[in-house]
This record gives sequence, C-alpha cells and structure tokens, in this order.
Amino acid sequence: MRNISSRLATALAAVAAGSAVVFTAGCSTSGGDGDVVTLEFWSFYQGSEADFVASWVQDYNASRDDVQINHTVVSQSDYTTTLIPTALANGSAPDILYVEPSTFTKYAESGALADLTPYYTDELRADILPAVLDSASYDGKILALPTELETLGLFYDEDLLAAEGIEPPSTWDELKSAAQALTTADRYGLVLPVEDSGYTLFNFYPFMWMAGADVTDGDGNYTVDTPEFADALNFWGSFTANGYSPSSLQIGPWDVGNIATGVAAMQESGSYAIKATETDYQDAAIAAAPLPAPAGGEPFTVAGGQKLAVNAASEHIEEAADFIFSGFGSDDISVASGWVTEAKFAYPARQSVIDANQDVFDEGLRATFTAFYDTARPEPSYPAVVTEALRTALQDVMFGGMSGADAAKKAQAAIEAG
Repeated sequence: MRNISSRLATALAAVAAGSAVVFTAGCSTSGGDGDVVTLEFWSFYQGSEADFVASWVQDYNASRDDVQINHTVVSQSDYTTTLIPTALANGSAPDILYVEPSTFTKYAESGALADLTPYYTDELRADILPAVLDSASYDGKILALPTELETLGLFYDEDLLAAEGIEPPSTWDELKSAAQALTTADRYGLVLPVEDSGYTLFNFYPFMWMAGADVTDGDGNYTVDTPEFADALNFWGSFTANGYSPSSLQIGPWDVGNIATGVAAMQESGSYAIKATETDYQDAAIAAAPLPAPAGGEPFTVAGGQKLAVNAASEHIEEAADFIFSGFGSDDISVASGWVTEAKFAYPARQSVIDANQDVFDEGLRATFTAFYDTARPEPSYPAVVTEALRTALQDVMFGGMSGADAAKKAQAAIEAG
C-alpha cells in the first residue's frame, strides 16, 4: 500500500474538478473607538464537534482584547433551510457563516459572501488542495475557507446482518433485497435522509452518478430529463415507497444512532458519523461499506464538507476573516488538525494537515472510508433554481407518488422556467 499521505493527496486531487434559540443580534457591533468589536457566529454542531467549536471560540476570545466572538448554537436542520436565508434577507445574519456546496453558489450569486482573497497567503494557497480551493472560488474570487472533506458510505448493524444471513450489500439489487428482508414491524431496513434539504440532495448524488446521470452536459446546459436521471430517482424513491425506509426521523439522518437504537438496520451516512461509533455508540456493532453500485456499474461516493465565510454585510470583515483564518488558515494547524481527527473524522483540506496525521486515516472505520476515497466526486454547486428543482424531484418520488420520469420532466421544466 502506498504511503497514506501520497495516496490521499492523489485521491483528493482526483476529487477535484443543538437546539434552536432566540437570536438577539445579527452582524457585529462596536460602540466606538477603543471599544471591543463583537462578532456574531452561529454554529450547529453537537457532541464532540460542538465542544471543539466552543473551545476554539473560547481560546480565540482569550487571545484578543479588541475582538470577541459571540457564539450561538442553532439547529443544524434549520441552519441552511431557514435560519441563514431568512437572516440574510432581513439583514440580521451573523458575521461568520458556514456554507456548503448546496448553498455556496446561491450565496455567491447574491453577493452575500465577502471576498477573502486578500487574506490568503501564497503559502496557504499552495497548501490547500487545488480542487478544494476551486470549490471555494466564484467569479475569480475566493469567497470561503474550506475546513474539511466528507464522504458517504453505507453503515450497518454487523451483528444483525450476520444473524439474518445477509452479506453487506454491494449492488443496488442486493441493497433493495437486504432492505426488504431487514424491514419488520418495528424496524426499517434502511435510513435515507427525508428532508427537503441540501443534505438529502448530497446523499442522492452518488446514486445519480452511478445511474449514469448528471445535471449538466459538456456544454454547461442543465439536462435532467433523461432516462438515467429517472432511473436514479426511481431507485431512490423505491425505499420509502415500499416502506423499507422511514418517512420521518426522530434524530438527524446523519446520526447513526438510527442504527444503534434499532430504528433501522442500515443507513447511508458519512465519514462524520465515525466519531460517534467510537464514543456515543461504541457498544453497538456498527460497521461500514462503500455505497452499493448497479450490477456491473462503477461505484461512486461524494466528497462535500463545510466552508467558513464572512457575511459581506458585516462592518468588520477583516476581524471576521482573522477569526476563521486563525483556525483553518494559520501556520499553526492545531485547530485544523483537531477538527478532522479529534472532534470528528473528516479528510483535511490542506496537505500539511494530511502529512501531520497520516496514521489516523487507517484506523478502524476510517480505514474503510479511506479505502474507497478514490471513488469520490466533488459535491457540485448549482444555481438555486437548479438545486431547488432537484430537491423537489426527490420529494416528488419519495412522498408524492410520482414516477422518476415525471419528476425529472417537472424538474427540467422548473429549471428552464427559472
């Protein structure tokens, strides 16, 4: 096996191309000359990830006399879908924003993200993997700072599958057969995300690609009204339509507690779930495998992840940039390393962080995800009208009784009308 550092660097290059709270403030405040600048920062993490962010904020605040971060924890499911869009619309958005591929282009097009290009040193540009830097750029400007890369796999209850004589599925037919066999009156065979959200779309992309479909053609046109896209929708929607997957969840669709608590036998989730299998659910027999592919087809996963950005409407862009770069753009990589190795498991956006943590990527379930990392494609970022049409198509086949072909045709019409 090649050195993990070079192997990950090669794979990453190939990839290129809480609870809700009442908000009391939006953008930063400053009372005048000599006063402390207070920057608003909302995060949505739980468990060890939330502890890590809180510690980072605390350490930063302790190191600054003139700038303080007011950190508020909000609901993860609401952050992207309602909280930030509403706050941006009414001028109460925080100074520091999390963005992901499903929202990056939308925010960039609207001018909501400050230009961070001046804060990138030549050394940092060279350290960040080129594909990842491209994903943070728009119209010739770098508008965000990548913090991580996360991939999807199939988690499952190893003891349960063994007891039922079921091998971890490696094809679409096997996945559907296993989901059917493992579904009982009080347990679902497979958990898929169900919300009308970017996260659901993130989970769908590998199945779309494995069906031979894509959203754009070689000329940049949006073409979803195809047999391949319809096939992907039909396969995805069949699990809820047949009752093998739940139509609602009590805990997040990213939380493998759905397996640990017996809600389901299998679950599509990401590398970010590995940490919980070692802590919160260490007594559960949770294993992982690559996402199943159509028989004879090429397997794919998707690489996504959060980026930090600065609200273009902030009165203190420089101070907000200093905060995010202190953690994930500094020569001191302790925060960037701790985030992907201690707080959670994800793949780093910077080569220096990969080099400093080589052994971590071949431990436990991390080794499983590392083994298929080279099947990852980058999570695409589309204009809002396209993303919304795709999200609606998923909801139409999952809960609207619509065929994949009809949902694809409706999505195409919505994109062309937009």
